[in-house]
Amino acid sequence: MNRVTITEFTAEEDGVITQLSLFWTILFLAVGSLALDVSNGYRNRVVMQDAADAAALGAMYLSSDPLITKDEAKTRAAQLAHSNLASDDGTSVITKDDVTFGYYDATNHRFVTDYAEDLDLSPAVRVMAHRTTERANAAPTFFGKVIGQDGWQINTGAVAEAYQPACLTEGLAAKGVIDLQSGNSFASGFCLYAAQYVSLNQNNLFESGAIVSMPDTSKLDIPASGFKQNDGLQEALRTSFYKLRIIDRIPKIIESMRDGTGYLPSYITNKSPTVLTGTKLDTTDFTPGNLYVLNCNSSVTISVPNKTDTGNGKKSADTADTTAEETTDPAVISEVAVIADCPVKFGNGVALENAIFANTSTDDRSFSAPQGLRIGRDDNCAPDGGAKLITMGGVSSAAKISFFGGQILAVKDVSFSAQAEGIEGVAIVSGGKIDGTSNSRFGHCDTGMEGNIEMSYFRLRM
Repeated sequence: MNRVTITEFTAEEDGVITQLSLFWTILFLAVGSLALDVSNGYRNRVVMQDAADAAALGAMYLSSDPLITKDEAKTRAAQLAHSNLASDDGTSVITKDDVTFGYYDATNHRFVTDYAEDLDLSPAVRVMAHRTTERANAAPTFFGKVIGQDGWQINTGAVAEAYQPACLTEGLAAKGVIDLQSGNSFASGFCLYAAQYVSLNQNNLFESGAIVSMPDTSKLDIPASGFKQNDGLQEALRTSFYKLRIIDRIPKIIESMRDGTGYLPSYITNKSPTVLTGTKLDTTDFTPGNLYVLNCNSSVTISVPNKTDTGNGKKSADTADTTAEETTDPAVISEVAVIADCPVKFGNGVALENAIFANTSTDDRSFSAPQGLRIGRDDNCAPDGGAKLITMGGVSSAAKISFFGGQILAVKDVSFSAQAEGIEGVAIVSGGKIDGTSNSRFGHCDTGMEGNIEMSYFRLRM
C-alpha cells in the first residue's frame, strides 16, 4: 500500500469538481425552494382574490333582493367564498365580518362606509381576504422555514358596485324588438334598448345624449336613407347587452305584494287585502292607503263615474257636499295597490297617481285602455306621484296614453300610442316587443323616477 505524504495530498487535484458541484447543487436547491415558496404565495393570492371577487358580487346580488337582509347576505357571501377557497382553513380567510356594506365613490375611486350628499356614491360592498399569522392561516412556506419565514402574510380584497343601466331607469327596453314609427323626438338621456333590434321609420330626432342600444347595431332596421332622415341617430347608437332580470322577477313581485311582505310602498297603510268583485268598477271604489284584490272571472273595467248619483250610495263631485273632498278629481286612483287575475280595462280618462296595479293574467291585453289613460302625476318631474303597471301578460293602449313618472313591467308585448307631449318620465320593460307611437316627444326627467321597481346590476370596481 502506497503511503501519501501531506505534500502530495495537498498537491493532488482529483475530486475538485465535487466541491464545486456540491456548492451549485445547494444553490440550485435553495433557489428552487424559494421559487416554490414564492409561486405558492402567488397561487394563494390568486385564489383569495377570486374568492373575494365572487363573494363581493354575491353579496351585492343577494342584498338587491328586498326579501334578504344584509346580515343574511353577509353570511351567504362568506359561504360562497369558502366554496371557492376549497381549503381546510378557508373559513378563516374570509369571514362574515370581512364583508362590509357601504358605497363606492366614483369621483375619488374609493370605498366608503358613510353616505355623503356631495359625493357621487352608489351602493357597494367590500370583501377582505386575509392569510396572516394573527389568523393562524398564513400561506405555508417550505424553504422559508430554514430562514425563519414560516408563512406568507397575504391580504387582498374586492369592491363590487350595484348600478342601474340608464335604459332600465328611464326609457324603453325589450327582450324582443322596439318598433317605433315616424316624427318622434327623444330627449337627451332617453334610451331605447332592444335585445334583438330597434326598428325606426323616418323624421325622428335624437338629441345629443339620447341612446339607441342593442347587442348588434348592424341589425338596426331603418330605411335606406335612415341616418339622413333620423337626425342624431348615428351618434346615439351604442352596442350593449343587458339581461332584463326584472322580467323573471315579476311573479315574485306580485306574490310579495299579495302577502304584504315586499314591494308595497309606504303609502299602503292597510296591508290586509280588500276584495272587490264584479266586472264593472269605478275609480271611487279605491280608497287611499289600501291593498285591493280584484276577484274577477273574465275581465273587469274600471271607469270614471258619471257626475251624478251612482245609485249605490256614492256621489260624484257635482252632487257631493261642499267639503274638502270636492276638490278631489274623481278620475284619479291614488295611493293604492291593486292585484288582479284577469284582464283589466281602464276607461277613458282614468289617471293613476302613487298607485301600483299588478296582474297575474297572461292575456296579451292584461291591461288595456281605449283612450286617455294617464300613468303618473303631471308634475314637471317632481318626486312622488308615479304609478306602475306590472303584469305577467301584455299591455295595450289604443290612443293618447300619457306617462309622468310611469313604469310598465310586462312579460309579454307592450303597445301604446301616446299624446304628442304626454311622455315625461317613462320606464317600460317588456319580455316581448314594444310597439310604439308616432309624432310624440319622449321627454327625460332624470328625477321623479326614484320609485321604480328595479333589479340592480353589478360590477367589480376595485
